[in-house]
Amino acid sequence: MHVALVRRLIAELAGTAILCTFGIGAAVAVKAASAGGGGLLIVALAHGLALAVAIYAFGATSGGHFNPTVTVALAARGRFAWREVPGYLVAQLLGGILAAVLVYAAYTGTALDAGLGATTFGPSVSLGQAMLAEALGAFILVTAVFALAVSPDAPRGVHGLGIGLALAAQIMVFGPLTGASVNLARTVGPDVVLFLTGRSVPWSQLVVYLAAPLAGGLVAAFLHDFVTRRAPAKAVTAKQV
Repeated sequence: MHVALVRRLIAELAGTAILCTFGIGAAVAVKAASAGGGGLLIVALAHGLALAVAIYAFGATSGGHFNPTVTVALAARGRFAWREVPGYLVAQLLGGILAAVLVYAAYTGTALDAGLGATTFGPSVSLGQAMLAEALGAFILVTAVFALAVSPDAPRGVHGLGIGLALAAQIMVFGPLTGASVNLARTVGPDVVLFLTGRSVPWSQLVVYLAAPLAGGLVAAFLHDFVTRRAPAKAVTAKQV
């Protein structure tokens, strides 16, 4: 494996771990403290700020995807090489699992009692509602990626904060419905650790966290390029986002 690709994969793993550690950790802390109505805002901001830090820290190396939805959306519009997609997806999923392990190590039993910040359907939320929520959340996130990082007209230096705020905004809206994951790595990490520690995991919901964000992200990518009249780019390696 080429050294440059190894560096990019490590950057993706580290960035995803940062995003998921502080996102999962905030969810655990809020539930453990019984934060009430303000807890959703705390969780949303933790995710958004952690994503911004990860993008500024590692975006120049790997492109700063940290999310399978973003990787696939970029590849679908020629902004990222398909041959590198599998490696990125594995790195991102490992980053999500590492994050869940770290939060579990920090909080131990308290983390398990709080559900380890796992993203699951809210009470009385139907499959259709969950699909729509995850798709719309991914739509706004990928729209922000294309508008603030991919577009040549994007303002300089604000992409990390802007994309992070887009993630935070969708969590504030859709968090009560599905946890507003829009990121398979964010969902799989806690699920794996909960399973390994003997806790119940709603595996049947996983298909929603896989399919719905991909659908929403792809619609956002194609719509952005259609509206801005941008043709698919020639596939590149680790296009910075």
